[in-house]
Amino acid sequence: MFTMDKKSSVNRLQITLTLFTIASVLSDGFVNIYLWRTKGNFMPITTYMLACYLVIPVIFYLSGYICMRIDRVSVYRAGIFSFMAFYLMPLVFRENIADHVILWGIIKGVAMGFYWFGYHILAFDYTDTGTRDRFYSNVSIISGACALVGPVLSGFIIHRFPDYRGYYVVFAISAALYLAAIVMSGSMKSTPIKKPYKIEDLVFTKNKKWGGTMLAYLFLSGKDTIAMFLPGLLVFKATGSELTLGQYGMLIAGVTIAVAWLMGKRIKPENREKFVFTGAVLMPFITLILVLKLDFYGLLAYGILNAIADYFIKIPISAHALDVISLDANANVRKMEYIVARDMPIALARVVMMVVFILFIQYMPAWGIKAVFMLISVFPFGVWWAIYKKNAGQK
Repeated sequence: MFTMDKKSSVNRLQITLTLFTIASVLSDGFVNIYLWRTKGNFMPITTYMLACYLVIPVIFYLSGYICMRIDRVSVYRAGIFSFMAFYLMPLVFRENIADHVILWGIIKGVAMGFYWFGYHILAFDYTDTGTRDRFYSNVSIISGACALVGPVLSGFIIHRFPDYRGYYVVFAISAALYLAAIVMSGSMKSTPIKKPYKIEDLVFTKNKKWGGTMLAYLFLSGKDTIAMFLPGLLVFKATGSELTLGQYGMLIAGVTIAVAWLMGKRIKPENREKFVFTGAVLMPFITLILVLKLDFYGLLAYGILNAIADYFIKIPISAHALDVISLDANANVRKMEYIVARDMPIALARVVMMVVFILFIQYMPAWGIKAVFMLISVFPFGVWWAIYKKNAGQK
C-alpha cells in the first residue's frame, strides 16, 4: 500500500501527468499531419523523427548525470519546458517549419529525453512492488481519458480554422498547458544522489533478468516506433479530415480506458505473463486486417483491437521492469543508471525501425506499409520470450 508521503507524491505526479497528457494528446497526433500537409510525403516526417530518436539517448545519459548532482524533479520539469518550446516553434516558423525539421526533431528529442527520464525515476521513487500495477493502470486510464476528448477537440478546432490557423491555436493551447504542468510540479521534491556515474555494467549486464528486460524493450520499442505514428497518418490519408482523425482517436481512447480499468482490477505480478502472451498471440491476427483491408474501416478495426493487445503487454512490462530494478540491493542509488541503460535498446530499436520503414517505403511502394505492419506484429512474441522464456530455469 502507499504510505501517506508516497500517496501525496504520487497524486501530485498524476495531476502533473494529467496536464501534460492533455497538452500532448491535443497536439502530438497532429504534428505528423501538419508536416504531411506542408510537403505531401513521408520524408519530412521521417527526418524529424530520426533527429528526435538520435538525440533521446544522449539526453537520457545526460539526465542521469544531472540527477546525480541536482535532483530528479528538475530534469522532469526541464522536459516539460522543452515540450512547451517544441510547440511554440510552429508559431514562429509557420508553414516553413518543414524547412527546419532537424532542429524541430532535436528539440522534441531533448523534451522526450528529459521528461521521460524524470517521469520513470519519479514513478520508481513514489511506488513500490505492490502498487506499480495499479499505478500504471491509473496512468493508462488518465491517458485514455485525456485522449477521449483531446484529439476530437483538436480536430474540430483545426477543421473550424482553415489555412493552418487551427494548428497554431492547438499548438498554443498545448504550450499553455505545459506551462501549467511546470507550475503544478513545483512542490514535488527529490534529493541528489552523490556517487560515481556508471552504466556500462548495466548495458552489458550479466544479470539474466535485467538482460531479458532490456531485450524485451528492444522488441517493444521496435513495434511502438511504427505503431504510434503510422495508423493515424494513414487515417488522415484515407479521409483527408483532421476531424475524422480526432474521432478515430477518441474511439481508441475509449477502448484504452476500458482495458486499463479492467487490468487495474485483474493484473497482479503472478499473472502478468498471461496478459503478455495473450497480447502477443492477438497481434499478428489483428494485423492481418490491414493486409486484407488497408482502408479507413480496416484501420478502425486495427486501432480498436490493437489498443487491447497493446495494453496487455505494456502495463505488465512497465511494472516488471521496475520490479527487476528493485531486486538490486543498490537500487535506490543506481535507479537512474538503470533507466539510462534501459533506454539504450529502446533508442536502437527506434532508429533501426525508422530506417527500415524508409527502405520499405522506397523500395516496396506497393507493399511496404503492409510489410512493415506484419514485421512489427511478431515483435510482442519477442517481449514475452525475453522476459519469461529466454532464461527459464536460470537463477
